[in-house]
Amino acid sequence: MISRRQASLFLDCLAVEVIRREFNPAQAALIDAHVTLCREDEVADWGEFSKRCHELRSFELNLEFGPPVRENDLVYLPCVGGTADFDRLRRRLLGPHVRDHSAHITLIHPRNGTCNDVVFEEISSRLVPFAHRFSNMSLIRQENGGVWKTLETIEFIS
Repeated sequence: MISRRQASLFLDCLAVEVIRREFNPAQAALIDAHVTLCREDEVADWGEFSKRCHELRSFELNLEFGPPVRENDLVYLPCVGGTADFDRLRRRLLGPHVRDHSAHITLIHPRNGTCNDVVFEEISSRLVPFAHRFSNMSLIRQENGGVWKTLETIEFIS
């Protein structure tokens, strides 16, 4: 069995979900719109990681997302504001020597979606930059390439 884990910040934004379902339904069926906070290869002990997540106090994460970016079949919304807070959260959870990870929301994943100029123009015409306040994080797991399941949701205390 192949099992993957990660910590994610799920986004509650209908406009983004509509785009994902329309242009990359396979990926949208596997996982809702999110910002990946950390991947499985960054965490050695998920029990200890969960404990650190629960110890967060008075943390608020506001991220701003810019217009869509296309890199061949990959289309995403880059985080253009709040990146210092995102980086600070990653350091608090993973330690001071954590690798760089750019916050973003994937709209089309090249693993199971494709993009062309017409599709990218359509997506770009329907999404405008926006900000989102994240009030929790989720620890999630995927087994054998299936649907990601939430193991635990941890509320930020603010």
